[in-house]
Amino acid sequence: MRLAKPHLDIGLFTADIQAQGAFWRDDAGLRLDHELELPLSVAPPAAPQAERWVQHRFDAHGSVVKVNHWSGELPALPPSGYTALTIARDNPSTWEGWHPDGGRVRLVPTGTEGVEGIAVTVNTPDPERMMAFYCEAMSFERLAPRTARCGDTLLFVQPGDGGGIDEHFIGPGFRYLTMQVFDADQACESIVERGGRLARAPFGVGDIARIGFVQDPDGNWIEISARTSLTGQPPGQ
Repeated sequence: MRLAKPHLDIGLFTADIQAQGAFWRDDAGLRLDHELELPLSVAPPAAPQAERWVQHRFDAHGSVVKVNHWSGELPALPPSGYTALTIARDNPSTWEGWHPDGGRVRLVPTGTEGVEGIAVTVNTPDPERMMAFYCEAMSFERLAPRTARCGDTLLFVQPGDGGGIDEHFIGPGFRYLTMQVFDADQACESIVERGGRLARAPFGVGDIARIGFVQDPDGNWIEISARTSLTGQPPGQ
């Protein structure tokens, strides 16, 4: 997989942007890079109605914590399998807490458990199947029986309740990962050929990006994005 940047991003949704913004700024110590208003057409067709979708993009060592403020009512979807985010920091102490919508967040000294940027924990009832998907279909590097790497982002696979097969990813808490590539169409096609499930075929988002979505074996959503600012090429149609 040819990456357009060597970091994964993680997205969450919230109806309380004030509380979420304060958490990521003050507790997690991240910098708000910018806000981006997304067209509602980006949401899957089955998603609930909303008036606005504004993405607050917090920088974490080149990864983006995408705090999506959804102006409509967030459906009470069960939690996804993405249960925790670990962020490296230049501080000798470890801190652990939960963001306002319930996801676990850890701040650790750089290098702890191999984390140099961020790490995402995914829970699943079948860790072996999940590792096979991410290392084979998604082309992550296998570092240990339950640890994989994409660029400098780690994925910790743990046994537990996983996500579910939902028609959309609009719900509270951590909901999706984003992989930045140079060709979203080719990447989605390759992932499906290697055993992934296509959740939404690639499409253009104005002049911002061309994106598609796949799902892992438990139904967790993964955005495959070719962002113009990273690729230097306008999105295909």
